[in-house]
Amino acid sequence: MSLTWKDVTFNYILPDQKKDRIIGLSFPENDLNLGLEPSILTVLPDGDNVEYSLKNIDFPDDDVRYYLCSVYIAGMDEFKAWANRHDKTKIIVGGYHPTTFPEEFKRYAAKIVVGPCDDIYATIAQSGQIVHGVTSYNHLPRYDLYDVRWNQQVIPDKLKEELCTSISTSQGCPFRCDFCCTPIMSNKLISKPLDLVTREIKFLHETYAKYGDLKYIFIRDENFPLQKDWKERLAAISAELPKVKIYLFASANTLDVESIKYMAKHNVYMICLGLENINKEYKKNENLDNVIKLLKIYTYLSFIVDPLEIIGQEKGKEFYELLLTRLYTLKPEMICGNFLMPFRGTKLWDKYYAYISEDDYKFYNSKSAFMIRNKVVRAKMEFFMWYYQMVYYNSSVYKHEVRNFNVDDTLAQRFDELKKMFTDRYNILWNKRG
Repeated sequence: MSLTWKDVTFNYILPDQKKDRIIGLSFPENDLNLGLEPSILTVLPDGDNVEYSLKNIDFPDDDVRYYLCSVYIAGMDEFKAWANRHDKTKIIVGGYHPTTFPEEFKRYAAKIVVGPCDDIYATIAQSGQIVHGVTSYNHLPRYDLYDVRWNQQVIPDKLKEELCTSISTSQGCPFRCDFCCTPIMSNKLISKPLDLVTREIKFLHETYAKYGDLKYIFIRDENFPLQKDWKERLAAISAELPKVKIYLFASANTLDVESIKYMAKHNVYMICLGLENINKEYKKNENLDNVIKLLKIYTYLSFIVDPLEIIGQEKGKEFYELLLTRLYTLKPEMICGNFLMPFRGTKLWDKYYAYISEDDYKFYNSKSAFMIRNKVVRAKMEFFMWYYQMVYYNSSVYKHEVRNFNVDDTLAQRFDELKKMFTDRYNILWNKRG
């Protein structure tokens, strides 16, 4: 089955029913096609006057106490347009962009929250317009405000109608990879208390039981095995959800024979590792090839494409031939290409900031080569990143040594969507040129 808007429970409270509402909003607006869980659910406090707006509609300010707004870089323009229509004294913002560029939000919000937060009242009680988020780990995310059937993942074997959920058992990362903005949000690894993780898993299990069998769960931690007690956490999750397939993020330097066997025993069916930029060496990947050989479960490799490194036919061909060589050697079940998105505060920012303007914020979606100004060249780069992933998925190596790609799962469906998106854009711009 597939969901439609009429299947969604909105939880909107009419003005004559409730006053003093707290409204959670995400910018850019929640993408129901991908169904990713909104981060603002962790920040929204308890209470029946709280709601989450899937659509960033306008509410009457007189009936609202606070607007809690999670703003990512790509949603900056959308947020500014919305904020200009509302009472600034009631607007509180947080997320990646407010953390990285807090000064840009002073004219739009009463409070700018820097870093992670799950206790909004303790956070805004601090003096000053720019405050650091307070994390107390004393309540569950407000899943009750969100139709959990929209929380989906694009992964191998998962059919669209199969139920999937996710959980975060920690936040932050102590490593300083030159491209990554996670340490900007939290530069140290902070684990949730194990009892809170257990409570959240039980809550999710009971919630999804209303709709059918839960098939998959994604552990959203940046690097799950970095936690000293990760085995206890994984055991708790698999004990509560014994038939659910788990996938998680890790790095090669955190895995060995023992840890891989333990994961497989506790229902981990796929591990996501960062291949990153194949033209650079990363310490975390020194043992990547050996680790992947040890994996008896699915491997998901993400890679980064720096558009400034592949300008011109020869450079582009050289890069993708090297990438395909690596993929044919490593044989991952899933891959994901991302164009480089330089974040302020990372090691890459000084090198790339001259190529980036505020107009580019809306393209921080990992699928746009926005640093390339020529629209035809940009469209070709975006097309070929999709194309070479399809070359791998449709190769004899993948078909005979990995798995069959052409099945009706969410991975194949997503690449069909990207095919239409990138092919149409490329053809339109090419025809205009010609």
